[in-house]
Amino acid sequence: MIRKLTVAILLLLLICAGYFAYEIWLRHGDDTTVMVHIPEGSSFSQVLDTLAAAELIGSRAAFKVLAVTTGNDSKIKPGTYKFERGITAQELLNALVEGRSTVRVKVTFPEGVTIRRIASIAQRDAGCDSAEIVRLANDRTFLKSIGLTASSAEGYLMPDTYFIYWGEHANALLRRMSDVFRDFYSDSLKRRAGALGLTPYQALTLASIVEGEARVDSERPIIAGVYLNRLHRGMKLEADPTIQYLFPNGPKRILYRDLEIDSPYNTYRYTGLPPTPINNPGRASIRAALNPASHDYIFFVARADGSGGHTFSRTAREHEAAVRLYRERTGTN
Repeated sequence: MIRKLTVAILLLLLICAGYFAYEIWLRHGDDTTVMVHIPEGSSFSQVLDTLAAAELIGSRAAFKVLAVTTGNDSKIKPGTYKFERGITAQELLNALVEGRSTVRVKVTFPEGVTIRRIASIAQRDAGCDSAEIVRLANDRTFLKSIGLTASSAEGYLMPDTYFIYWGEHANALLRRMSDVFRDFYSDSLKRRAGALGLTPYQALTLASIVEGEARVDSERPIIAGVYLNRLHRGMKLEADPTIQYLFPNGPKRILYRDLEIDSPYNTYRYTGLPPTPINNPGRASIRAALNPASHDYIFFVARADGSGGHTFSRTAREHEAAVRLYRERTGTN
């Protein structure tokens, strides 16, 4: 009798073990994604309610056993998450403890994007904390931890398409974008800056202005050459993108009064490059700044044909004529 009872108990234990193993380590459910929010101060019971309501766990009991036995029931981080409903309990618990989603989303940051714009795109497309992105991107201690000695990450974040976790931490996103930039901005490219009489940082600042001006790829080296010619002659750069950088909610139409703003970024008032990059330039603009076209142009104005191209001039008289033609064809003053 005792032997039969022992066998029955062992069999029951095996069944229970198999059940919990199934619930904890095997995927079940579809792969549709669902968002869940764990408020600050939520109890573990409330977390269970949220996960069950979202159909992310098949058994509350199994998930509780897993969390309690691993000591993670009190380590779940609040936040907004995105998960696939087919996620295993183990994967789900790990993600909640680490404070990350398990679903990656495709996010594109276009060339010439500013830190403010990066934060906005990341929040819109990946549920990231935009305020934290801006804060860390201007935090010297954090920047030093990722190998940057500048006062801001502006210019050091490579525009590209990234696959990131939904709600990814600002530090992880900034670190990855900075790593991609540093992999590209190699020592050989930095040496090119020296050959032009620029520091690597100045070359990057020049590239950001080129990025703000160029709409036609073939013109990037020509535009870079124009600004270098101006720098070498001691002329003001008079670059509209540096004015746009002064507007938090830009871009906007630049008015004559905007050209009087007293700011080191106002290249209509101050000679030389602005103190920092004005955006995060892409690879093509960085290459153009380091390999500028050799010419005598010192002026350029947009063409009126809508191509995005420019008319380049060597003298003020040529430039004035090009400006008059542009205004006549566009009906602007």
